[in-house]
Amino acid sequence: MLPKEIIDIPEGYTEDDYNLYITSVDYSTNDLVFDITLEMDWFIDKEDIFKQWKVRTTGHRKNHISFDRTAFIAITNDHPLLWEFTDLQCELYFSGQCKDPAMLFYHLYLTHKSLFKIYQPFNISFGDDTNTSTRFQYTNGLLAEGPKKLLTKYADCLKQNGLDYSIIGERPATCWDGKQFVNENKNLKVFLLGDTYIIAEDFLFTAKE
Repeated sequence: MLPKEIIDIPEGYTEDDYNLYITSVDYSTNDLVFDITLEMDWFIDKEDIFKQWKVRTTGHRKNHISFDRTAFIAITNDHPLLWEFTDLQCELYFSGQCKDPAMLFYHLYLTHKSLFKIYQPFNISFGDDTNTSTRFQYTNGLLAEGPKKLLTKYADCLKQNGLDYSIIGERPATCWDGKQFVNENKNLKVFLLGDTYIIAEDFLFTAKE
């Protein structure tokens, strides 16, 4: 749960009236710890007001940290970034003849960007320096591996470009518990702050004096 001071911001201020940003990150423990600052203009011609929190994660899984200022912050348990951990993992195969690989690439790219926006790069390359550029010279092959929900979206692009597909090898996502691989926790959350994302089991905010 976000602090009340952050949740209540939209009620009285526009995005031009405040900034949120990460000021420090501690990677020294397994569970990531970071500080965030809220900077607000309470009154015209008055100094900015600063509020700061230390945020401790539990069950940290993955992160991409940016120190840029932003007005966007959220914590959610429903986001495509979580599929890597909470969804079945599979392989997507295509069959048939692709008449226009460039158009297929375009459709796949748009699909990926609509889901992940700035947070995750599109990693299916059709460039000359990869095997992807030649794979559609054949009538079948592996297109991608990953979460079933994502591969199903990619499969729609294959169909749109006249190709058949199959999704196989369904298996649960796993994580290392220190002794062995176990099924992943499906109750993970993602913390979003501008370009930053942090995936963990929970986030604990403590106000700093």
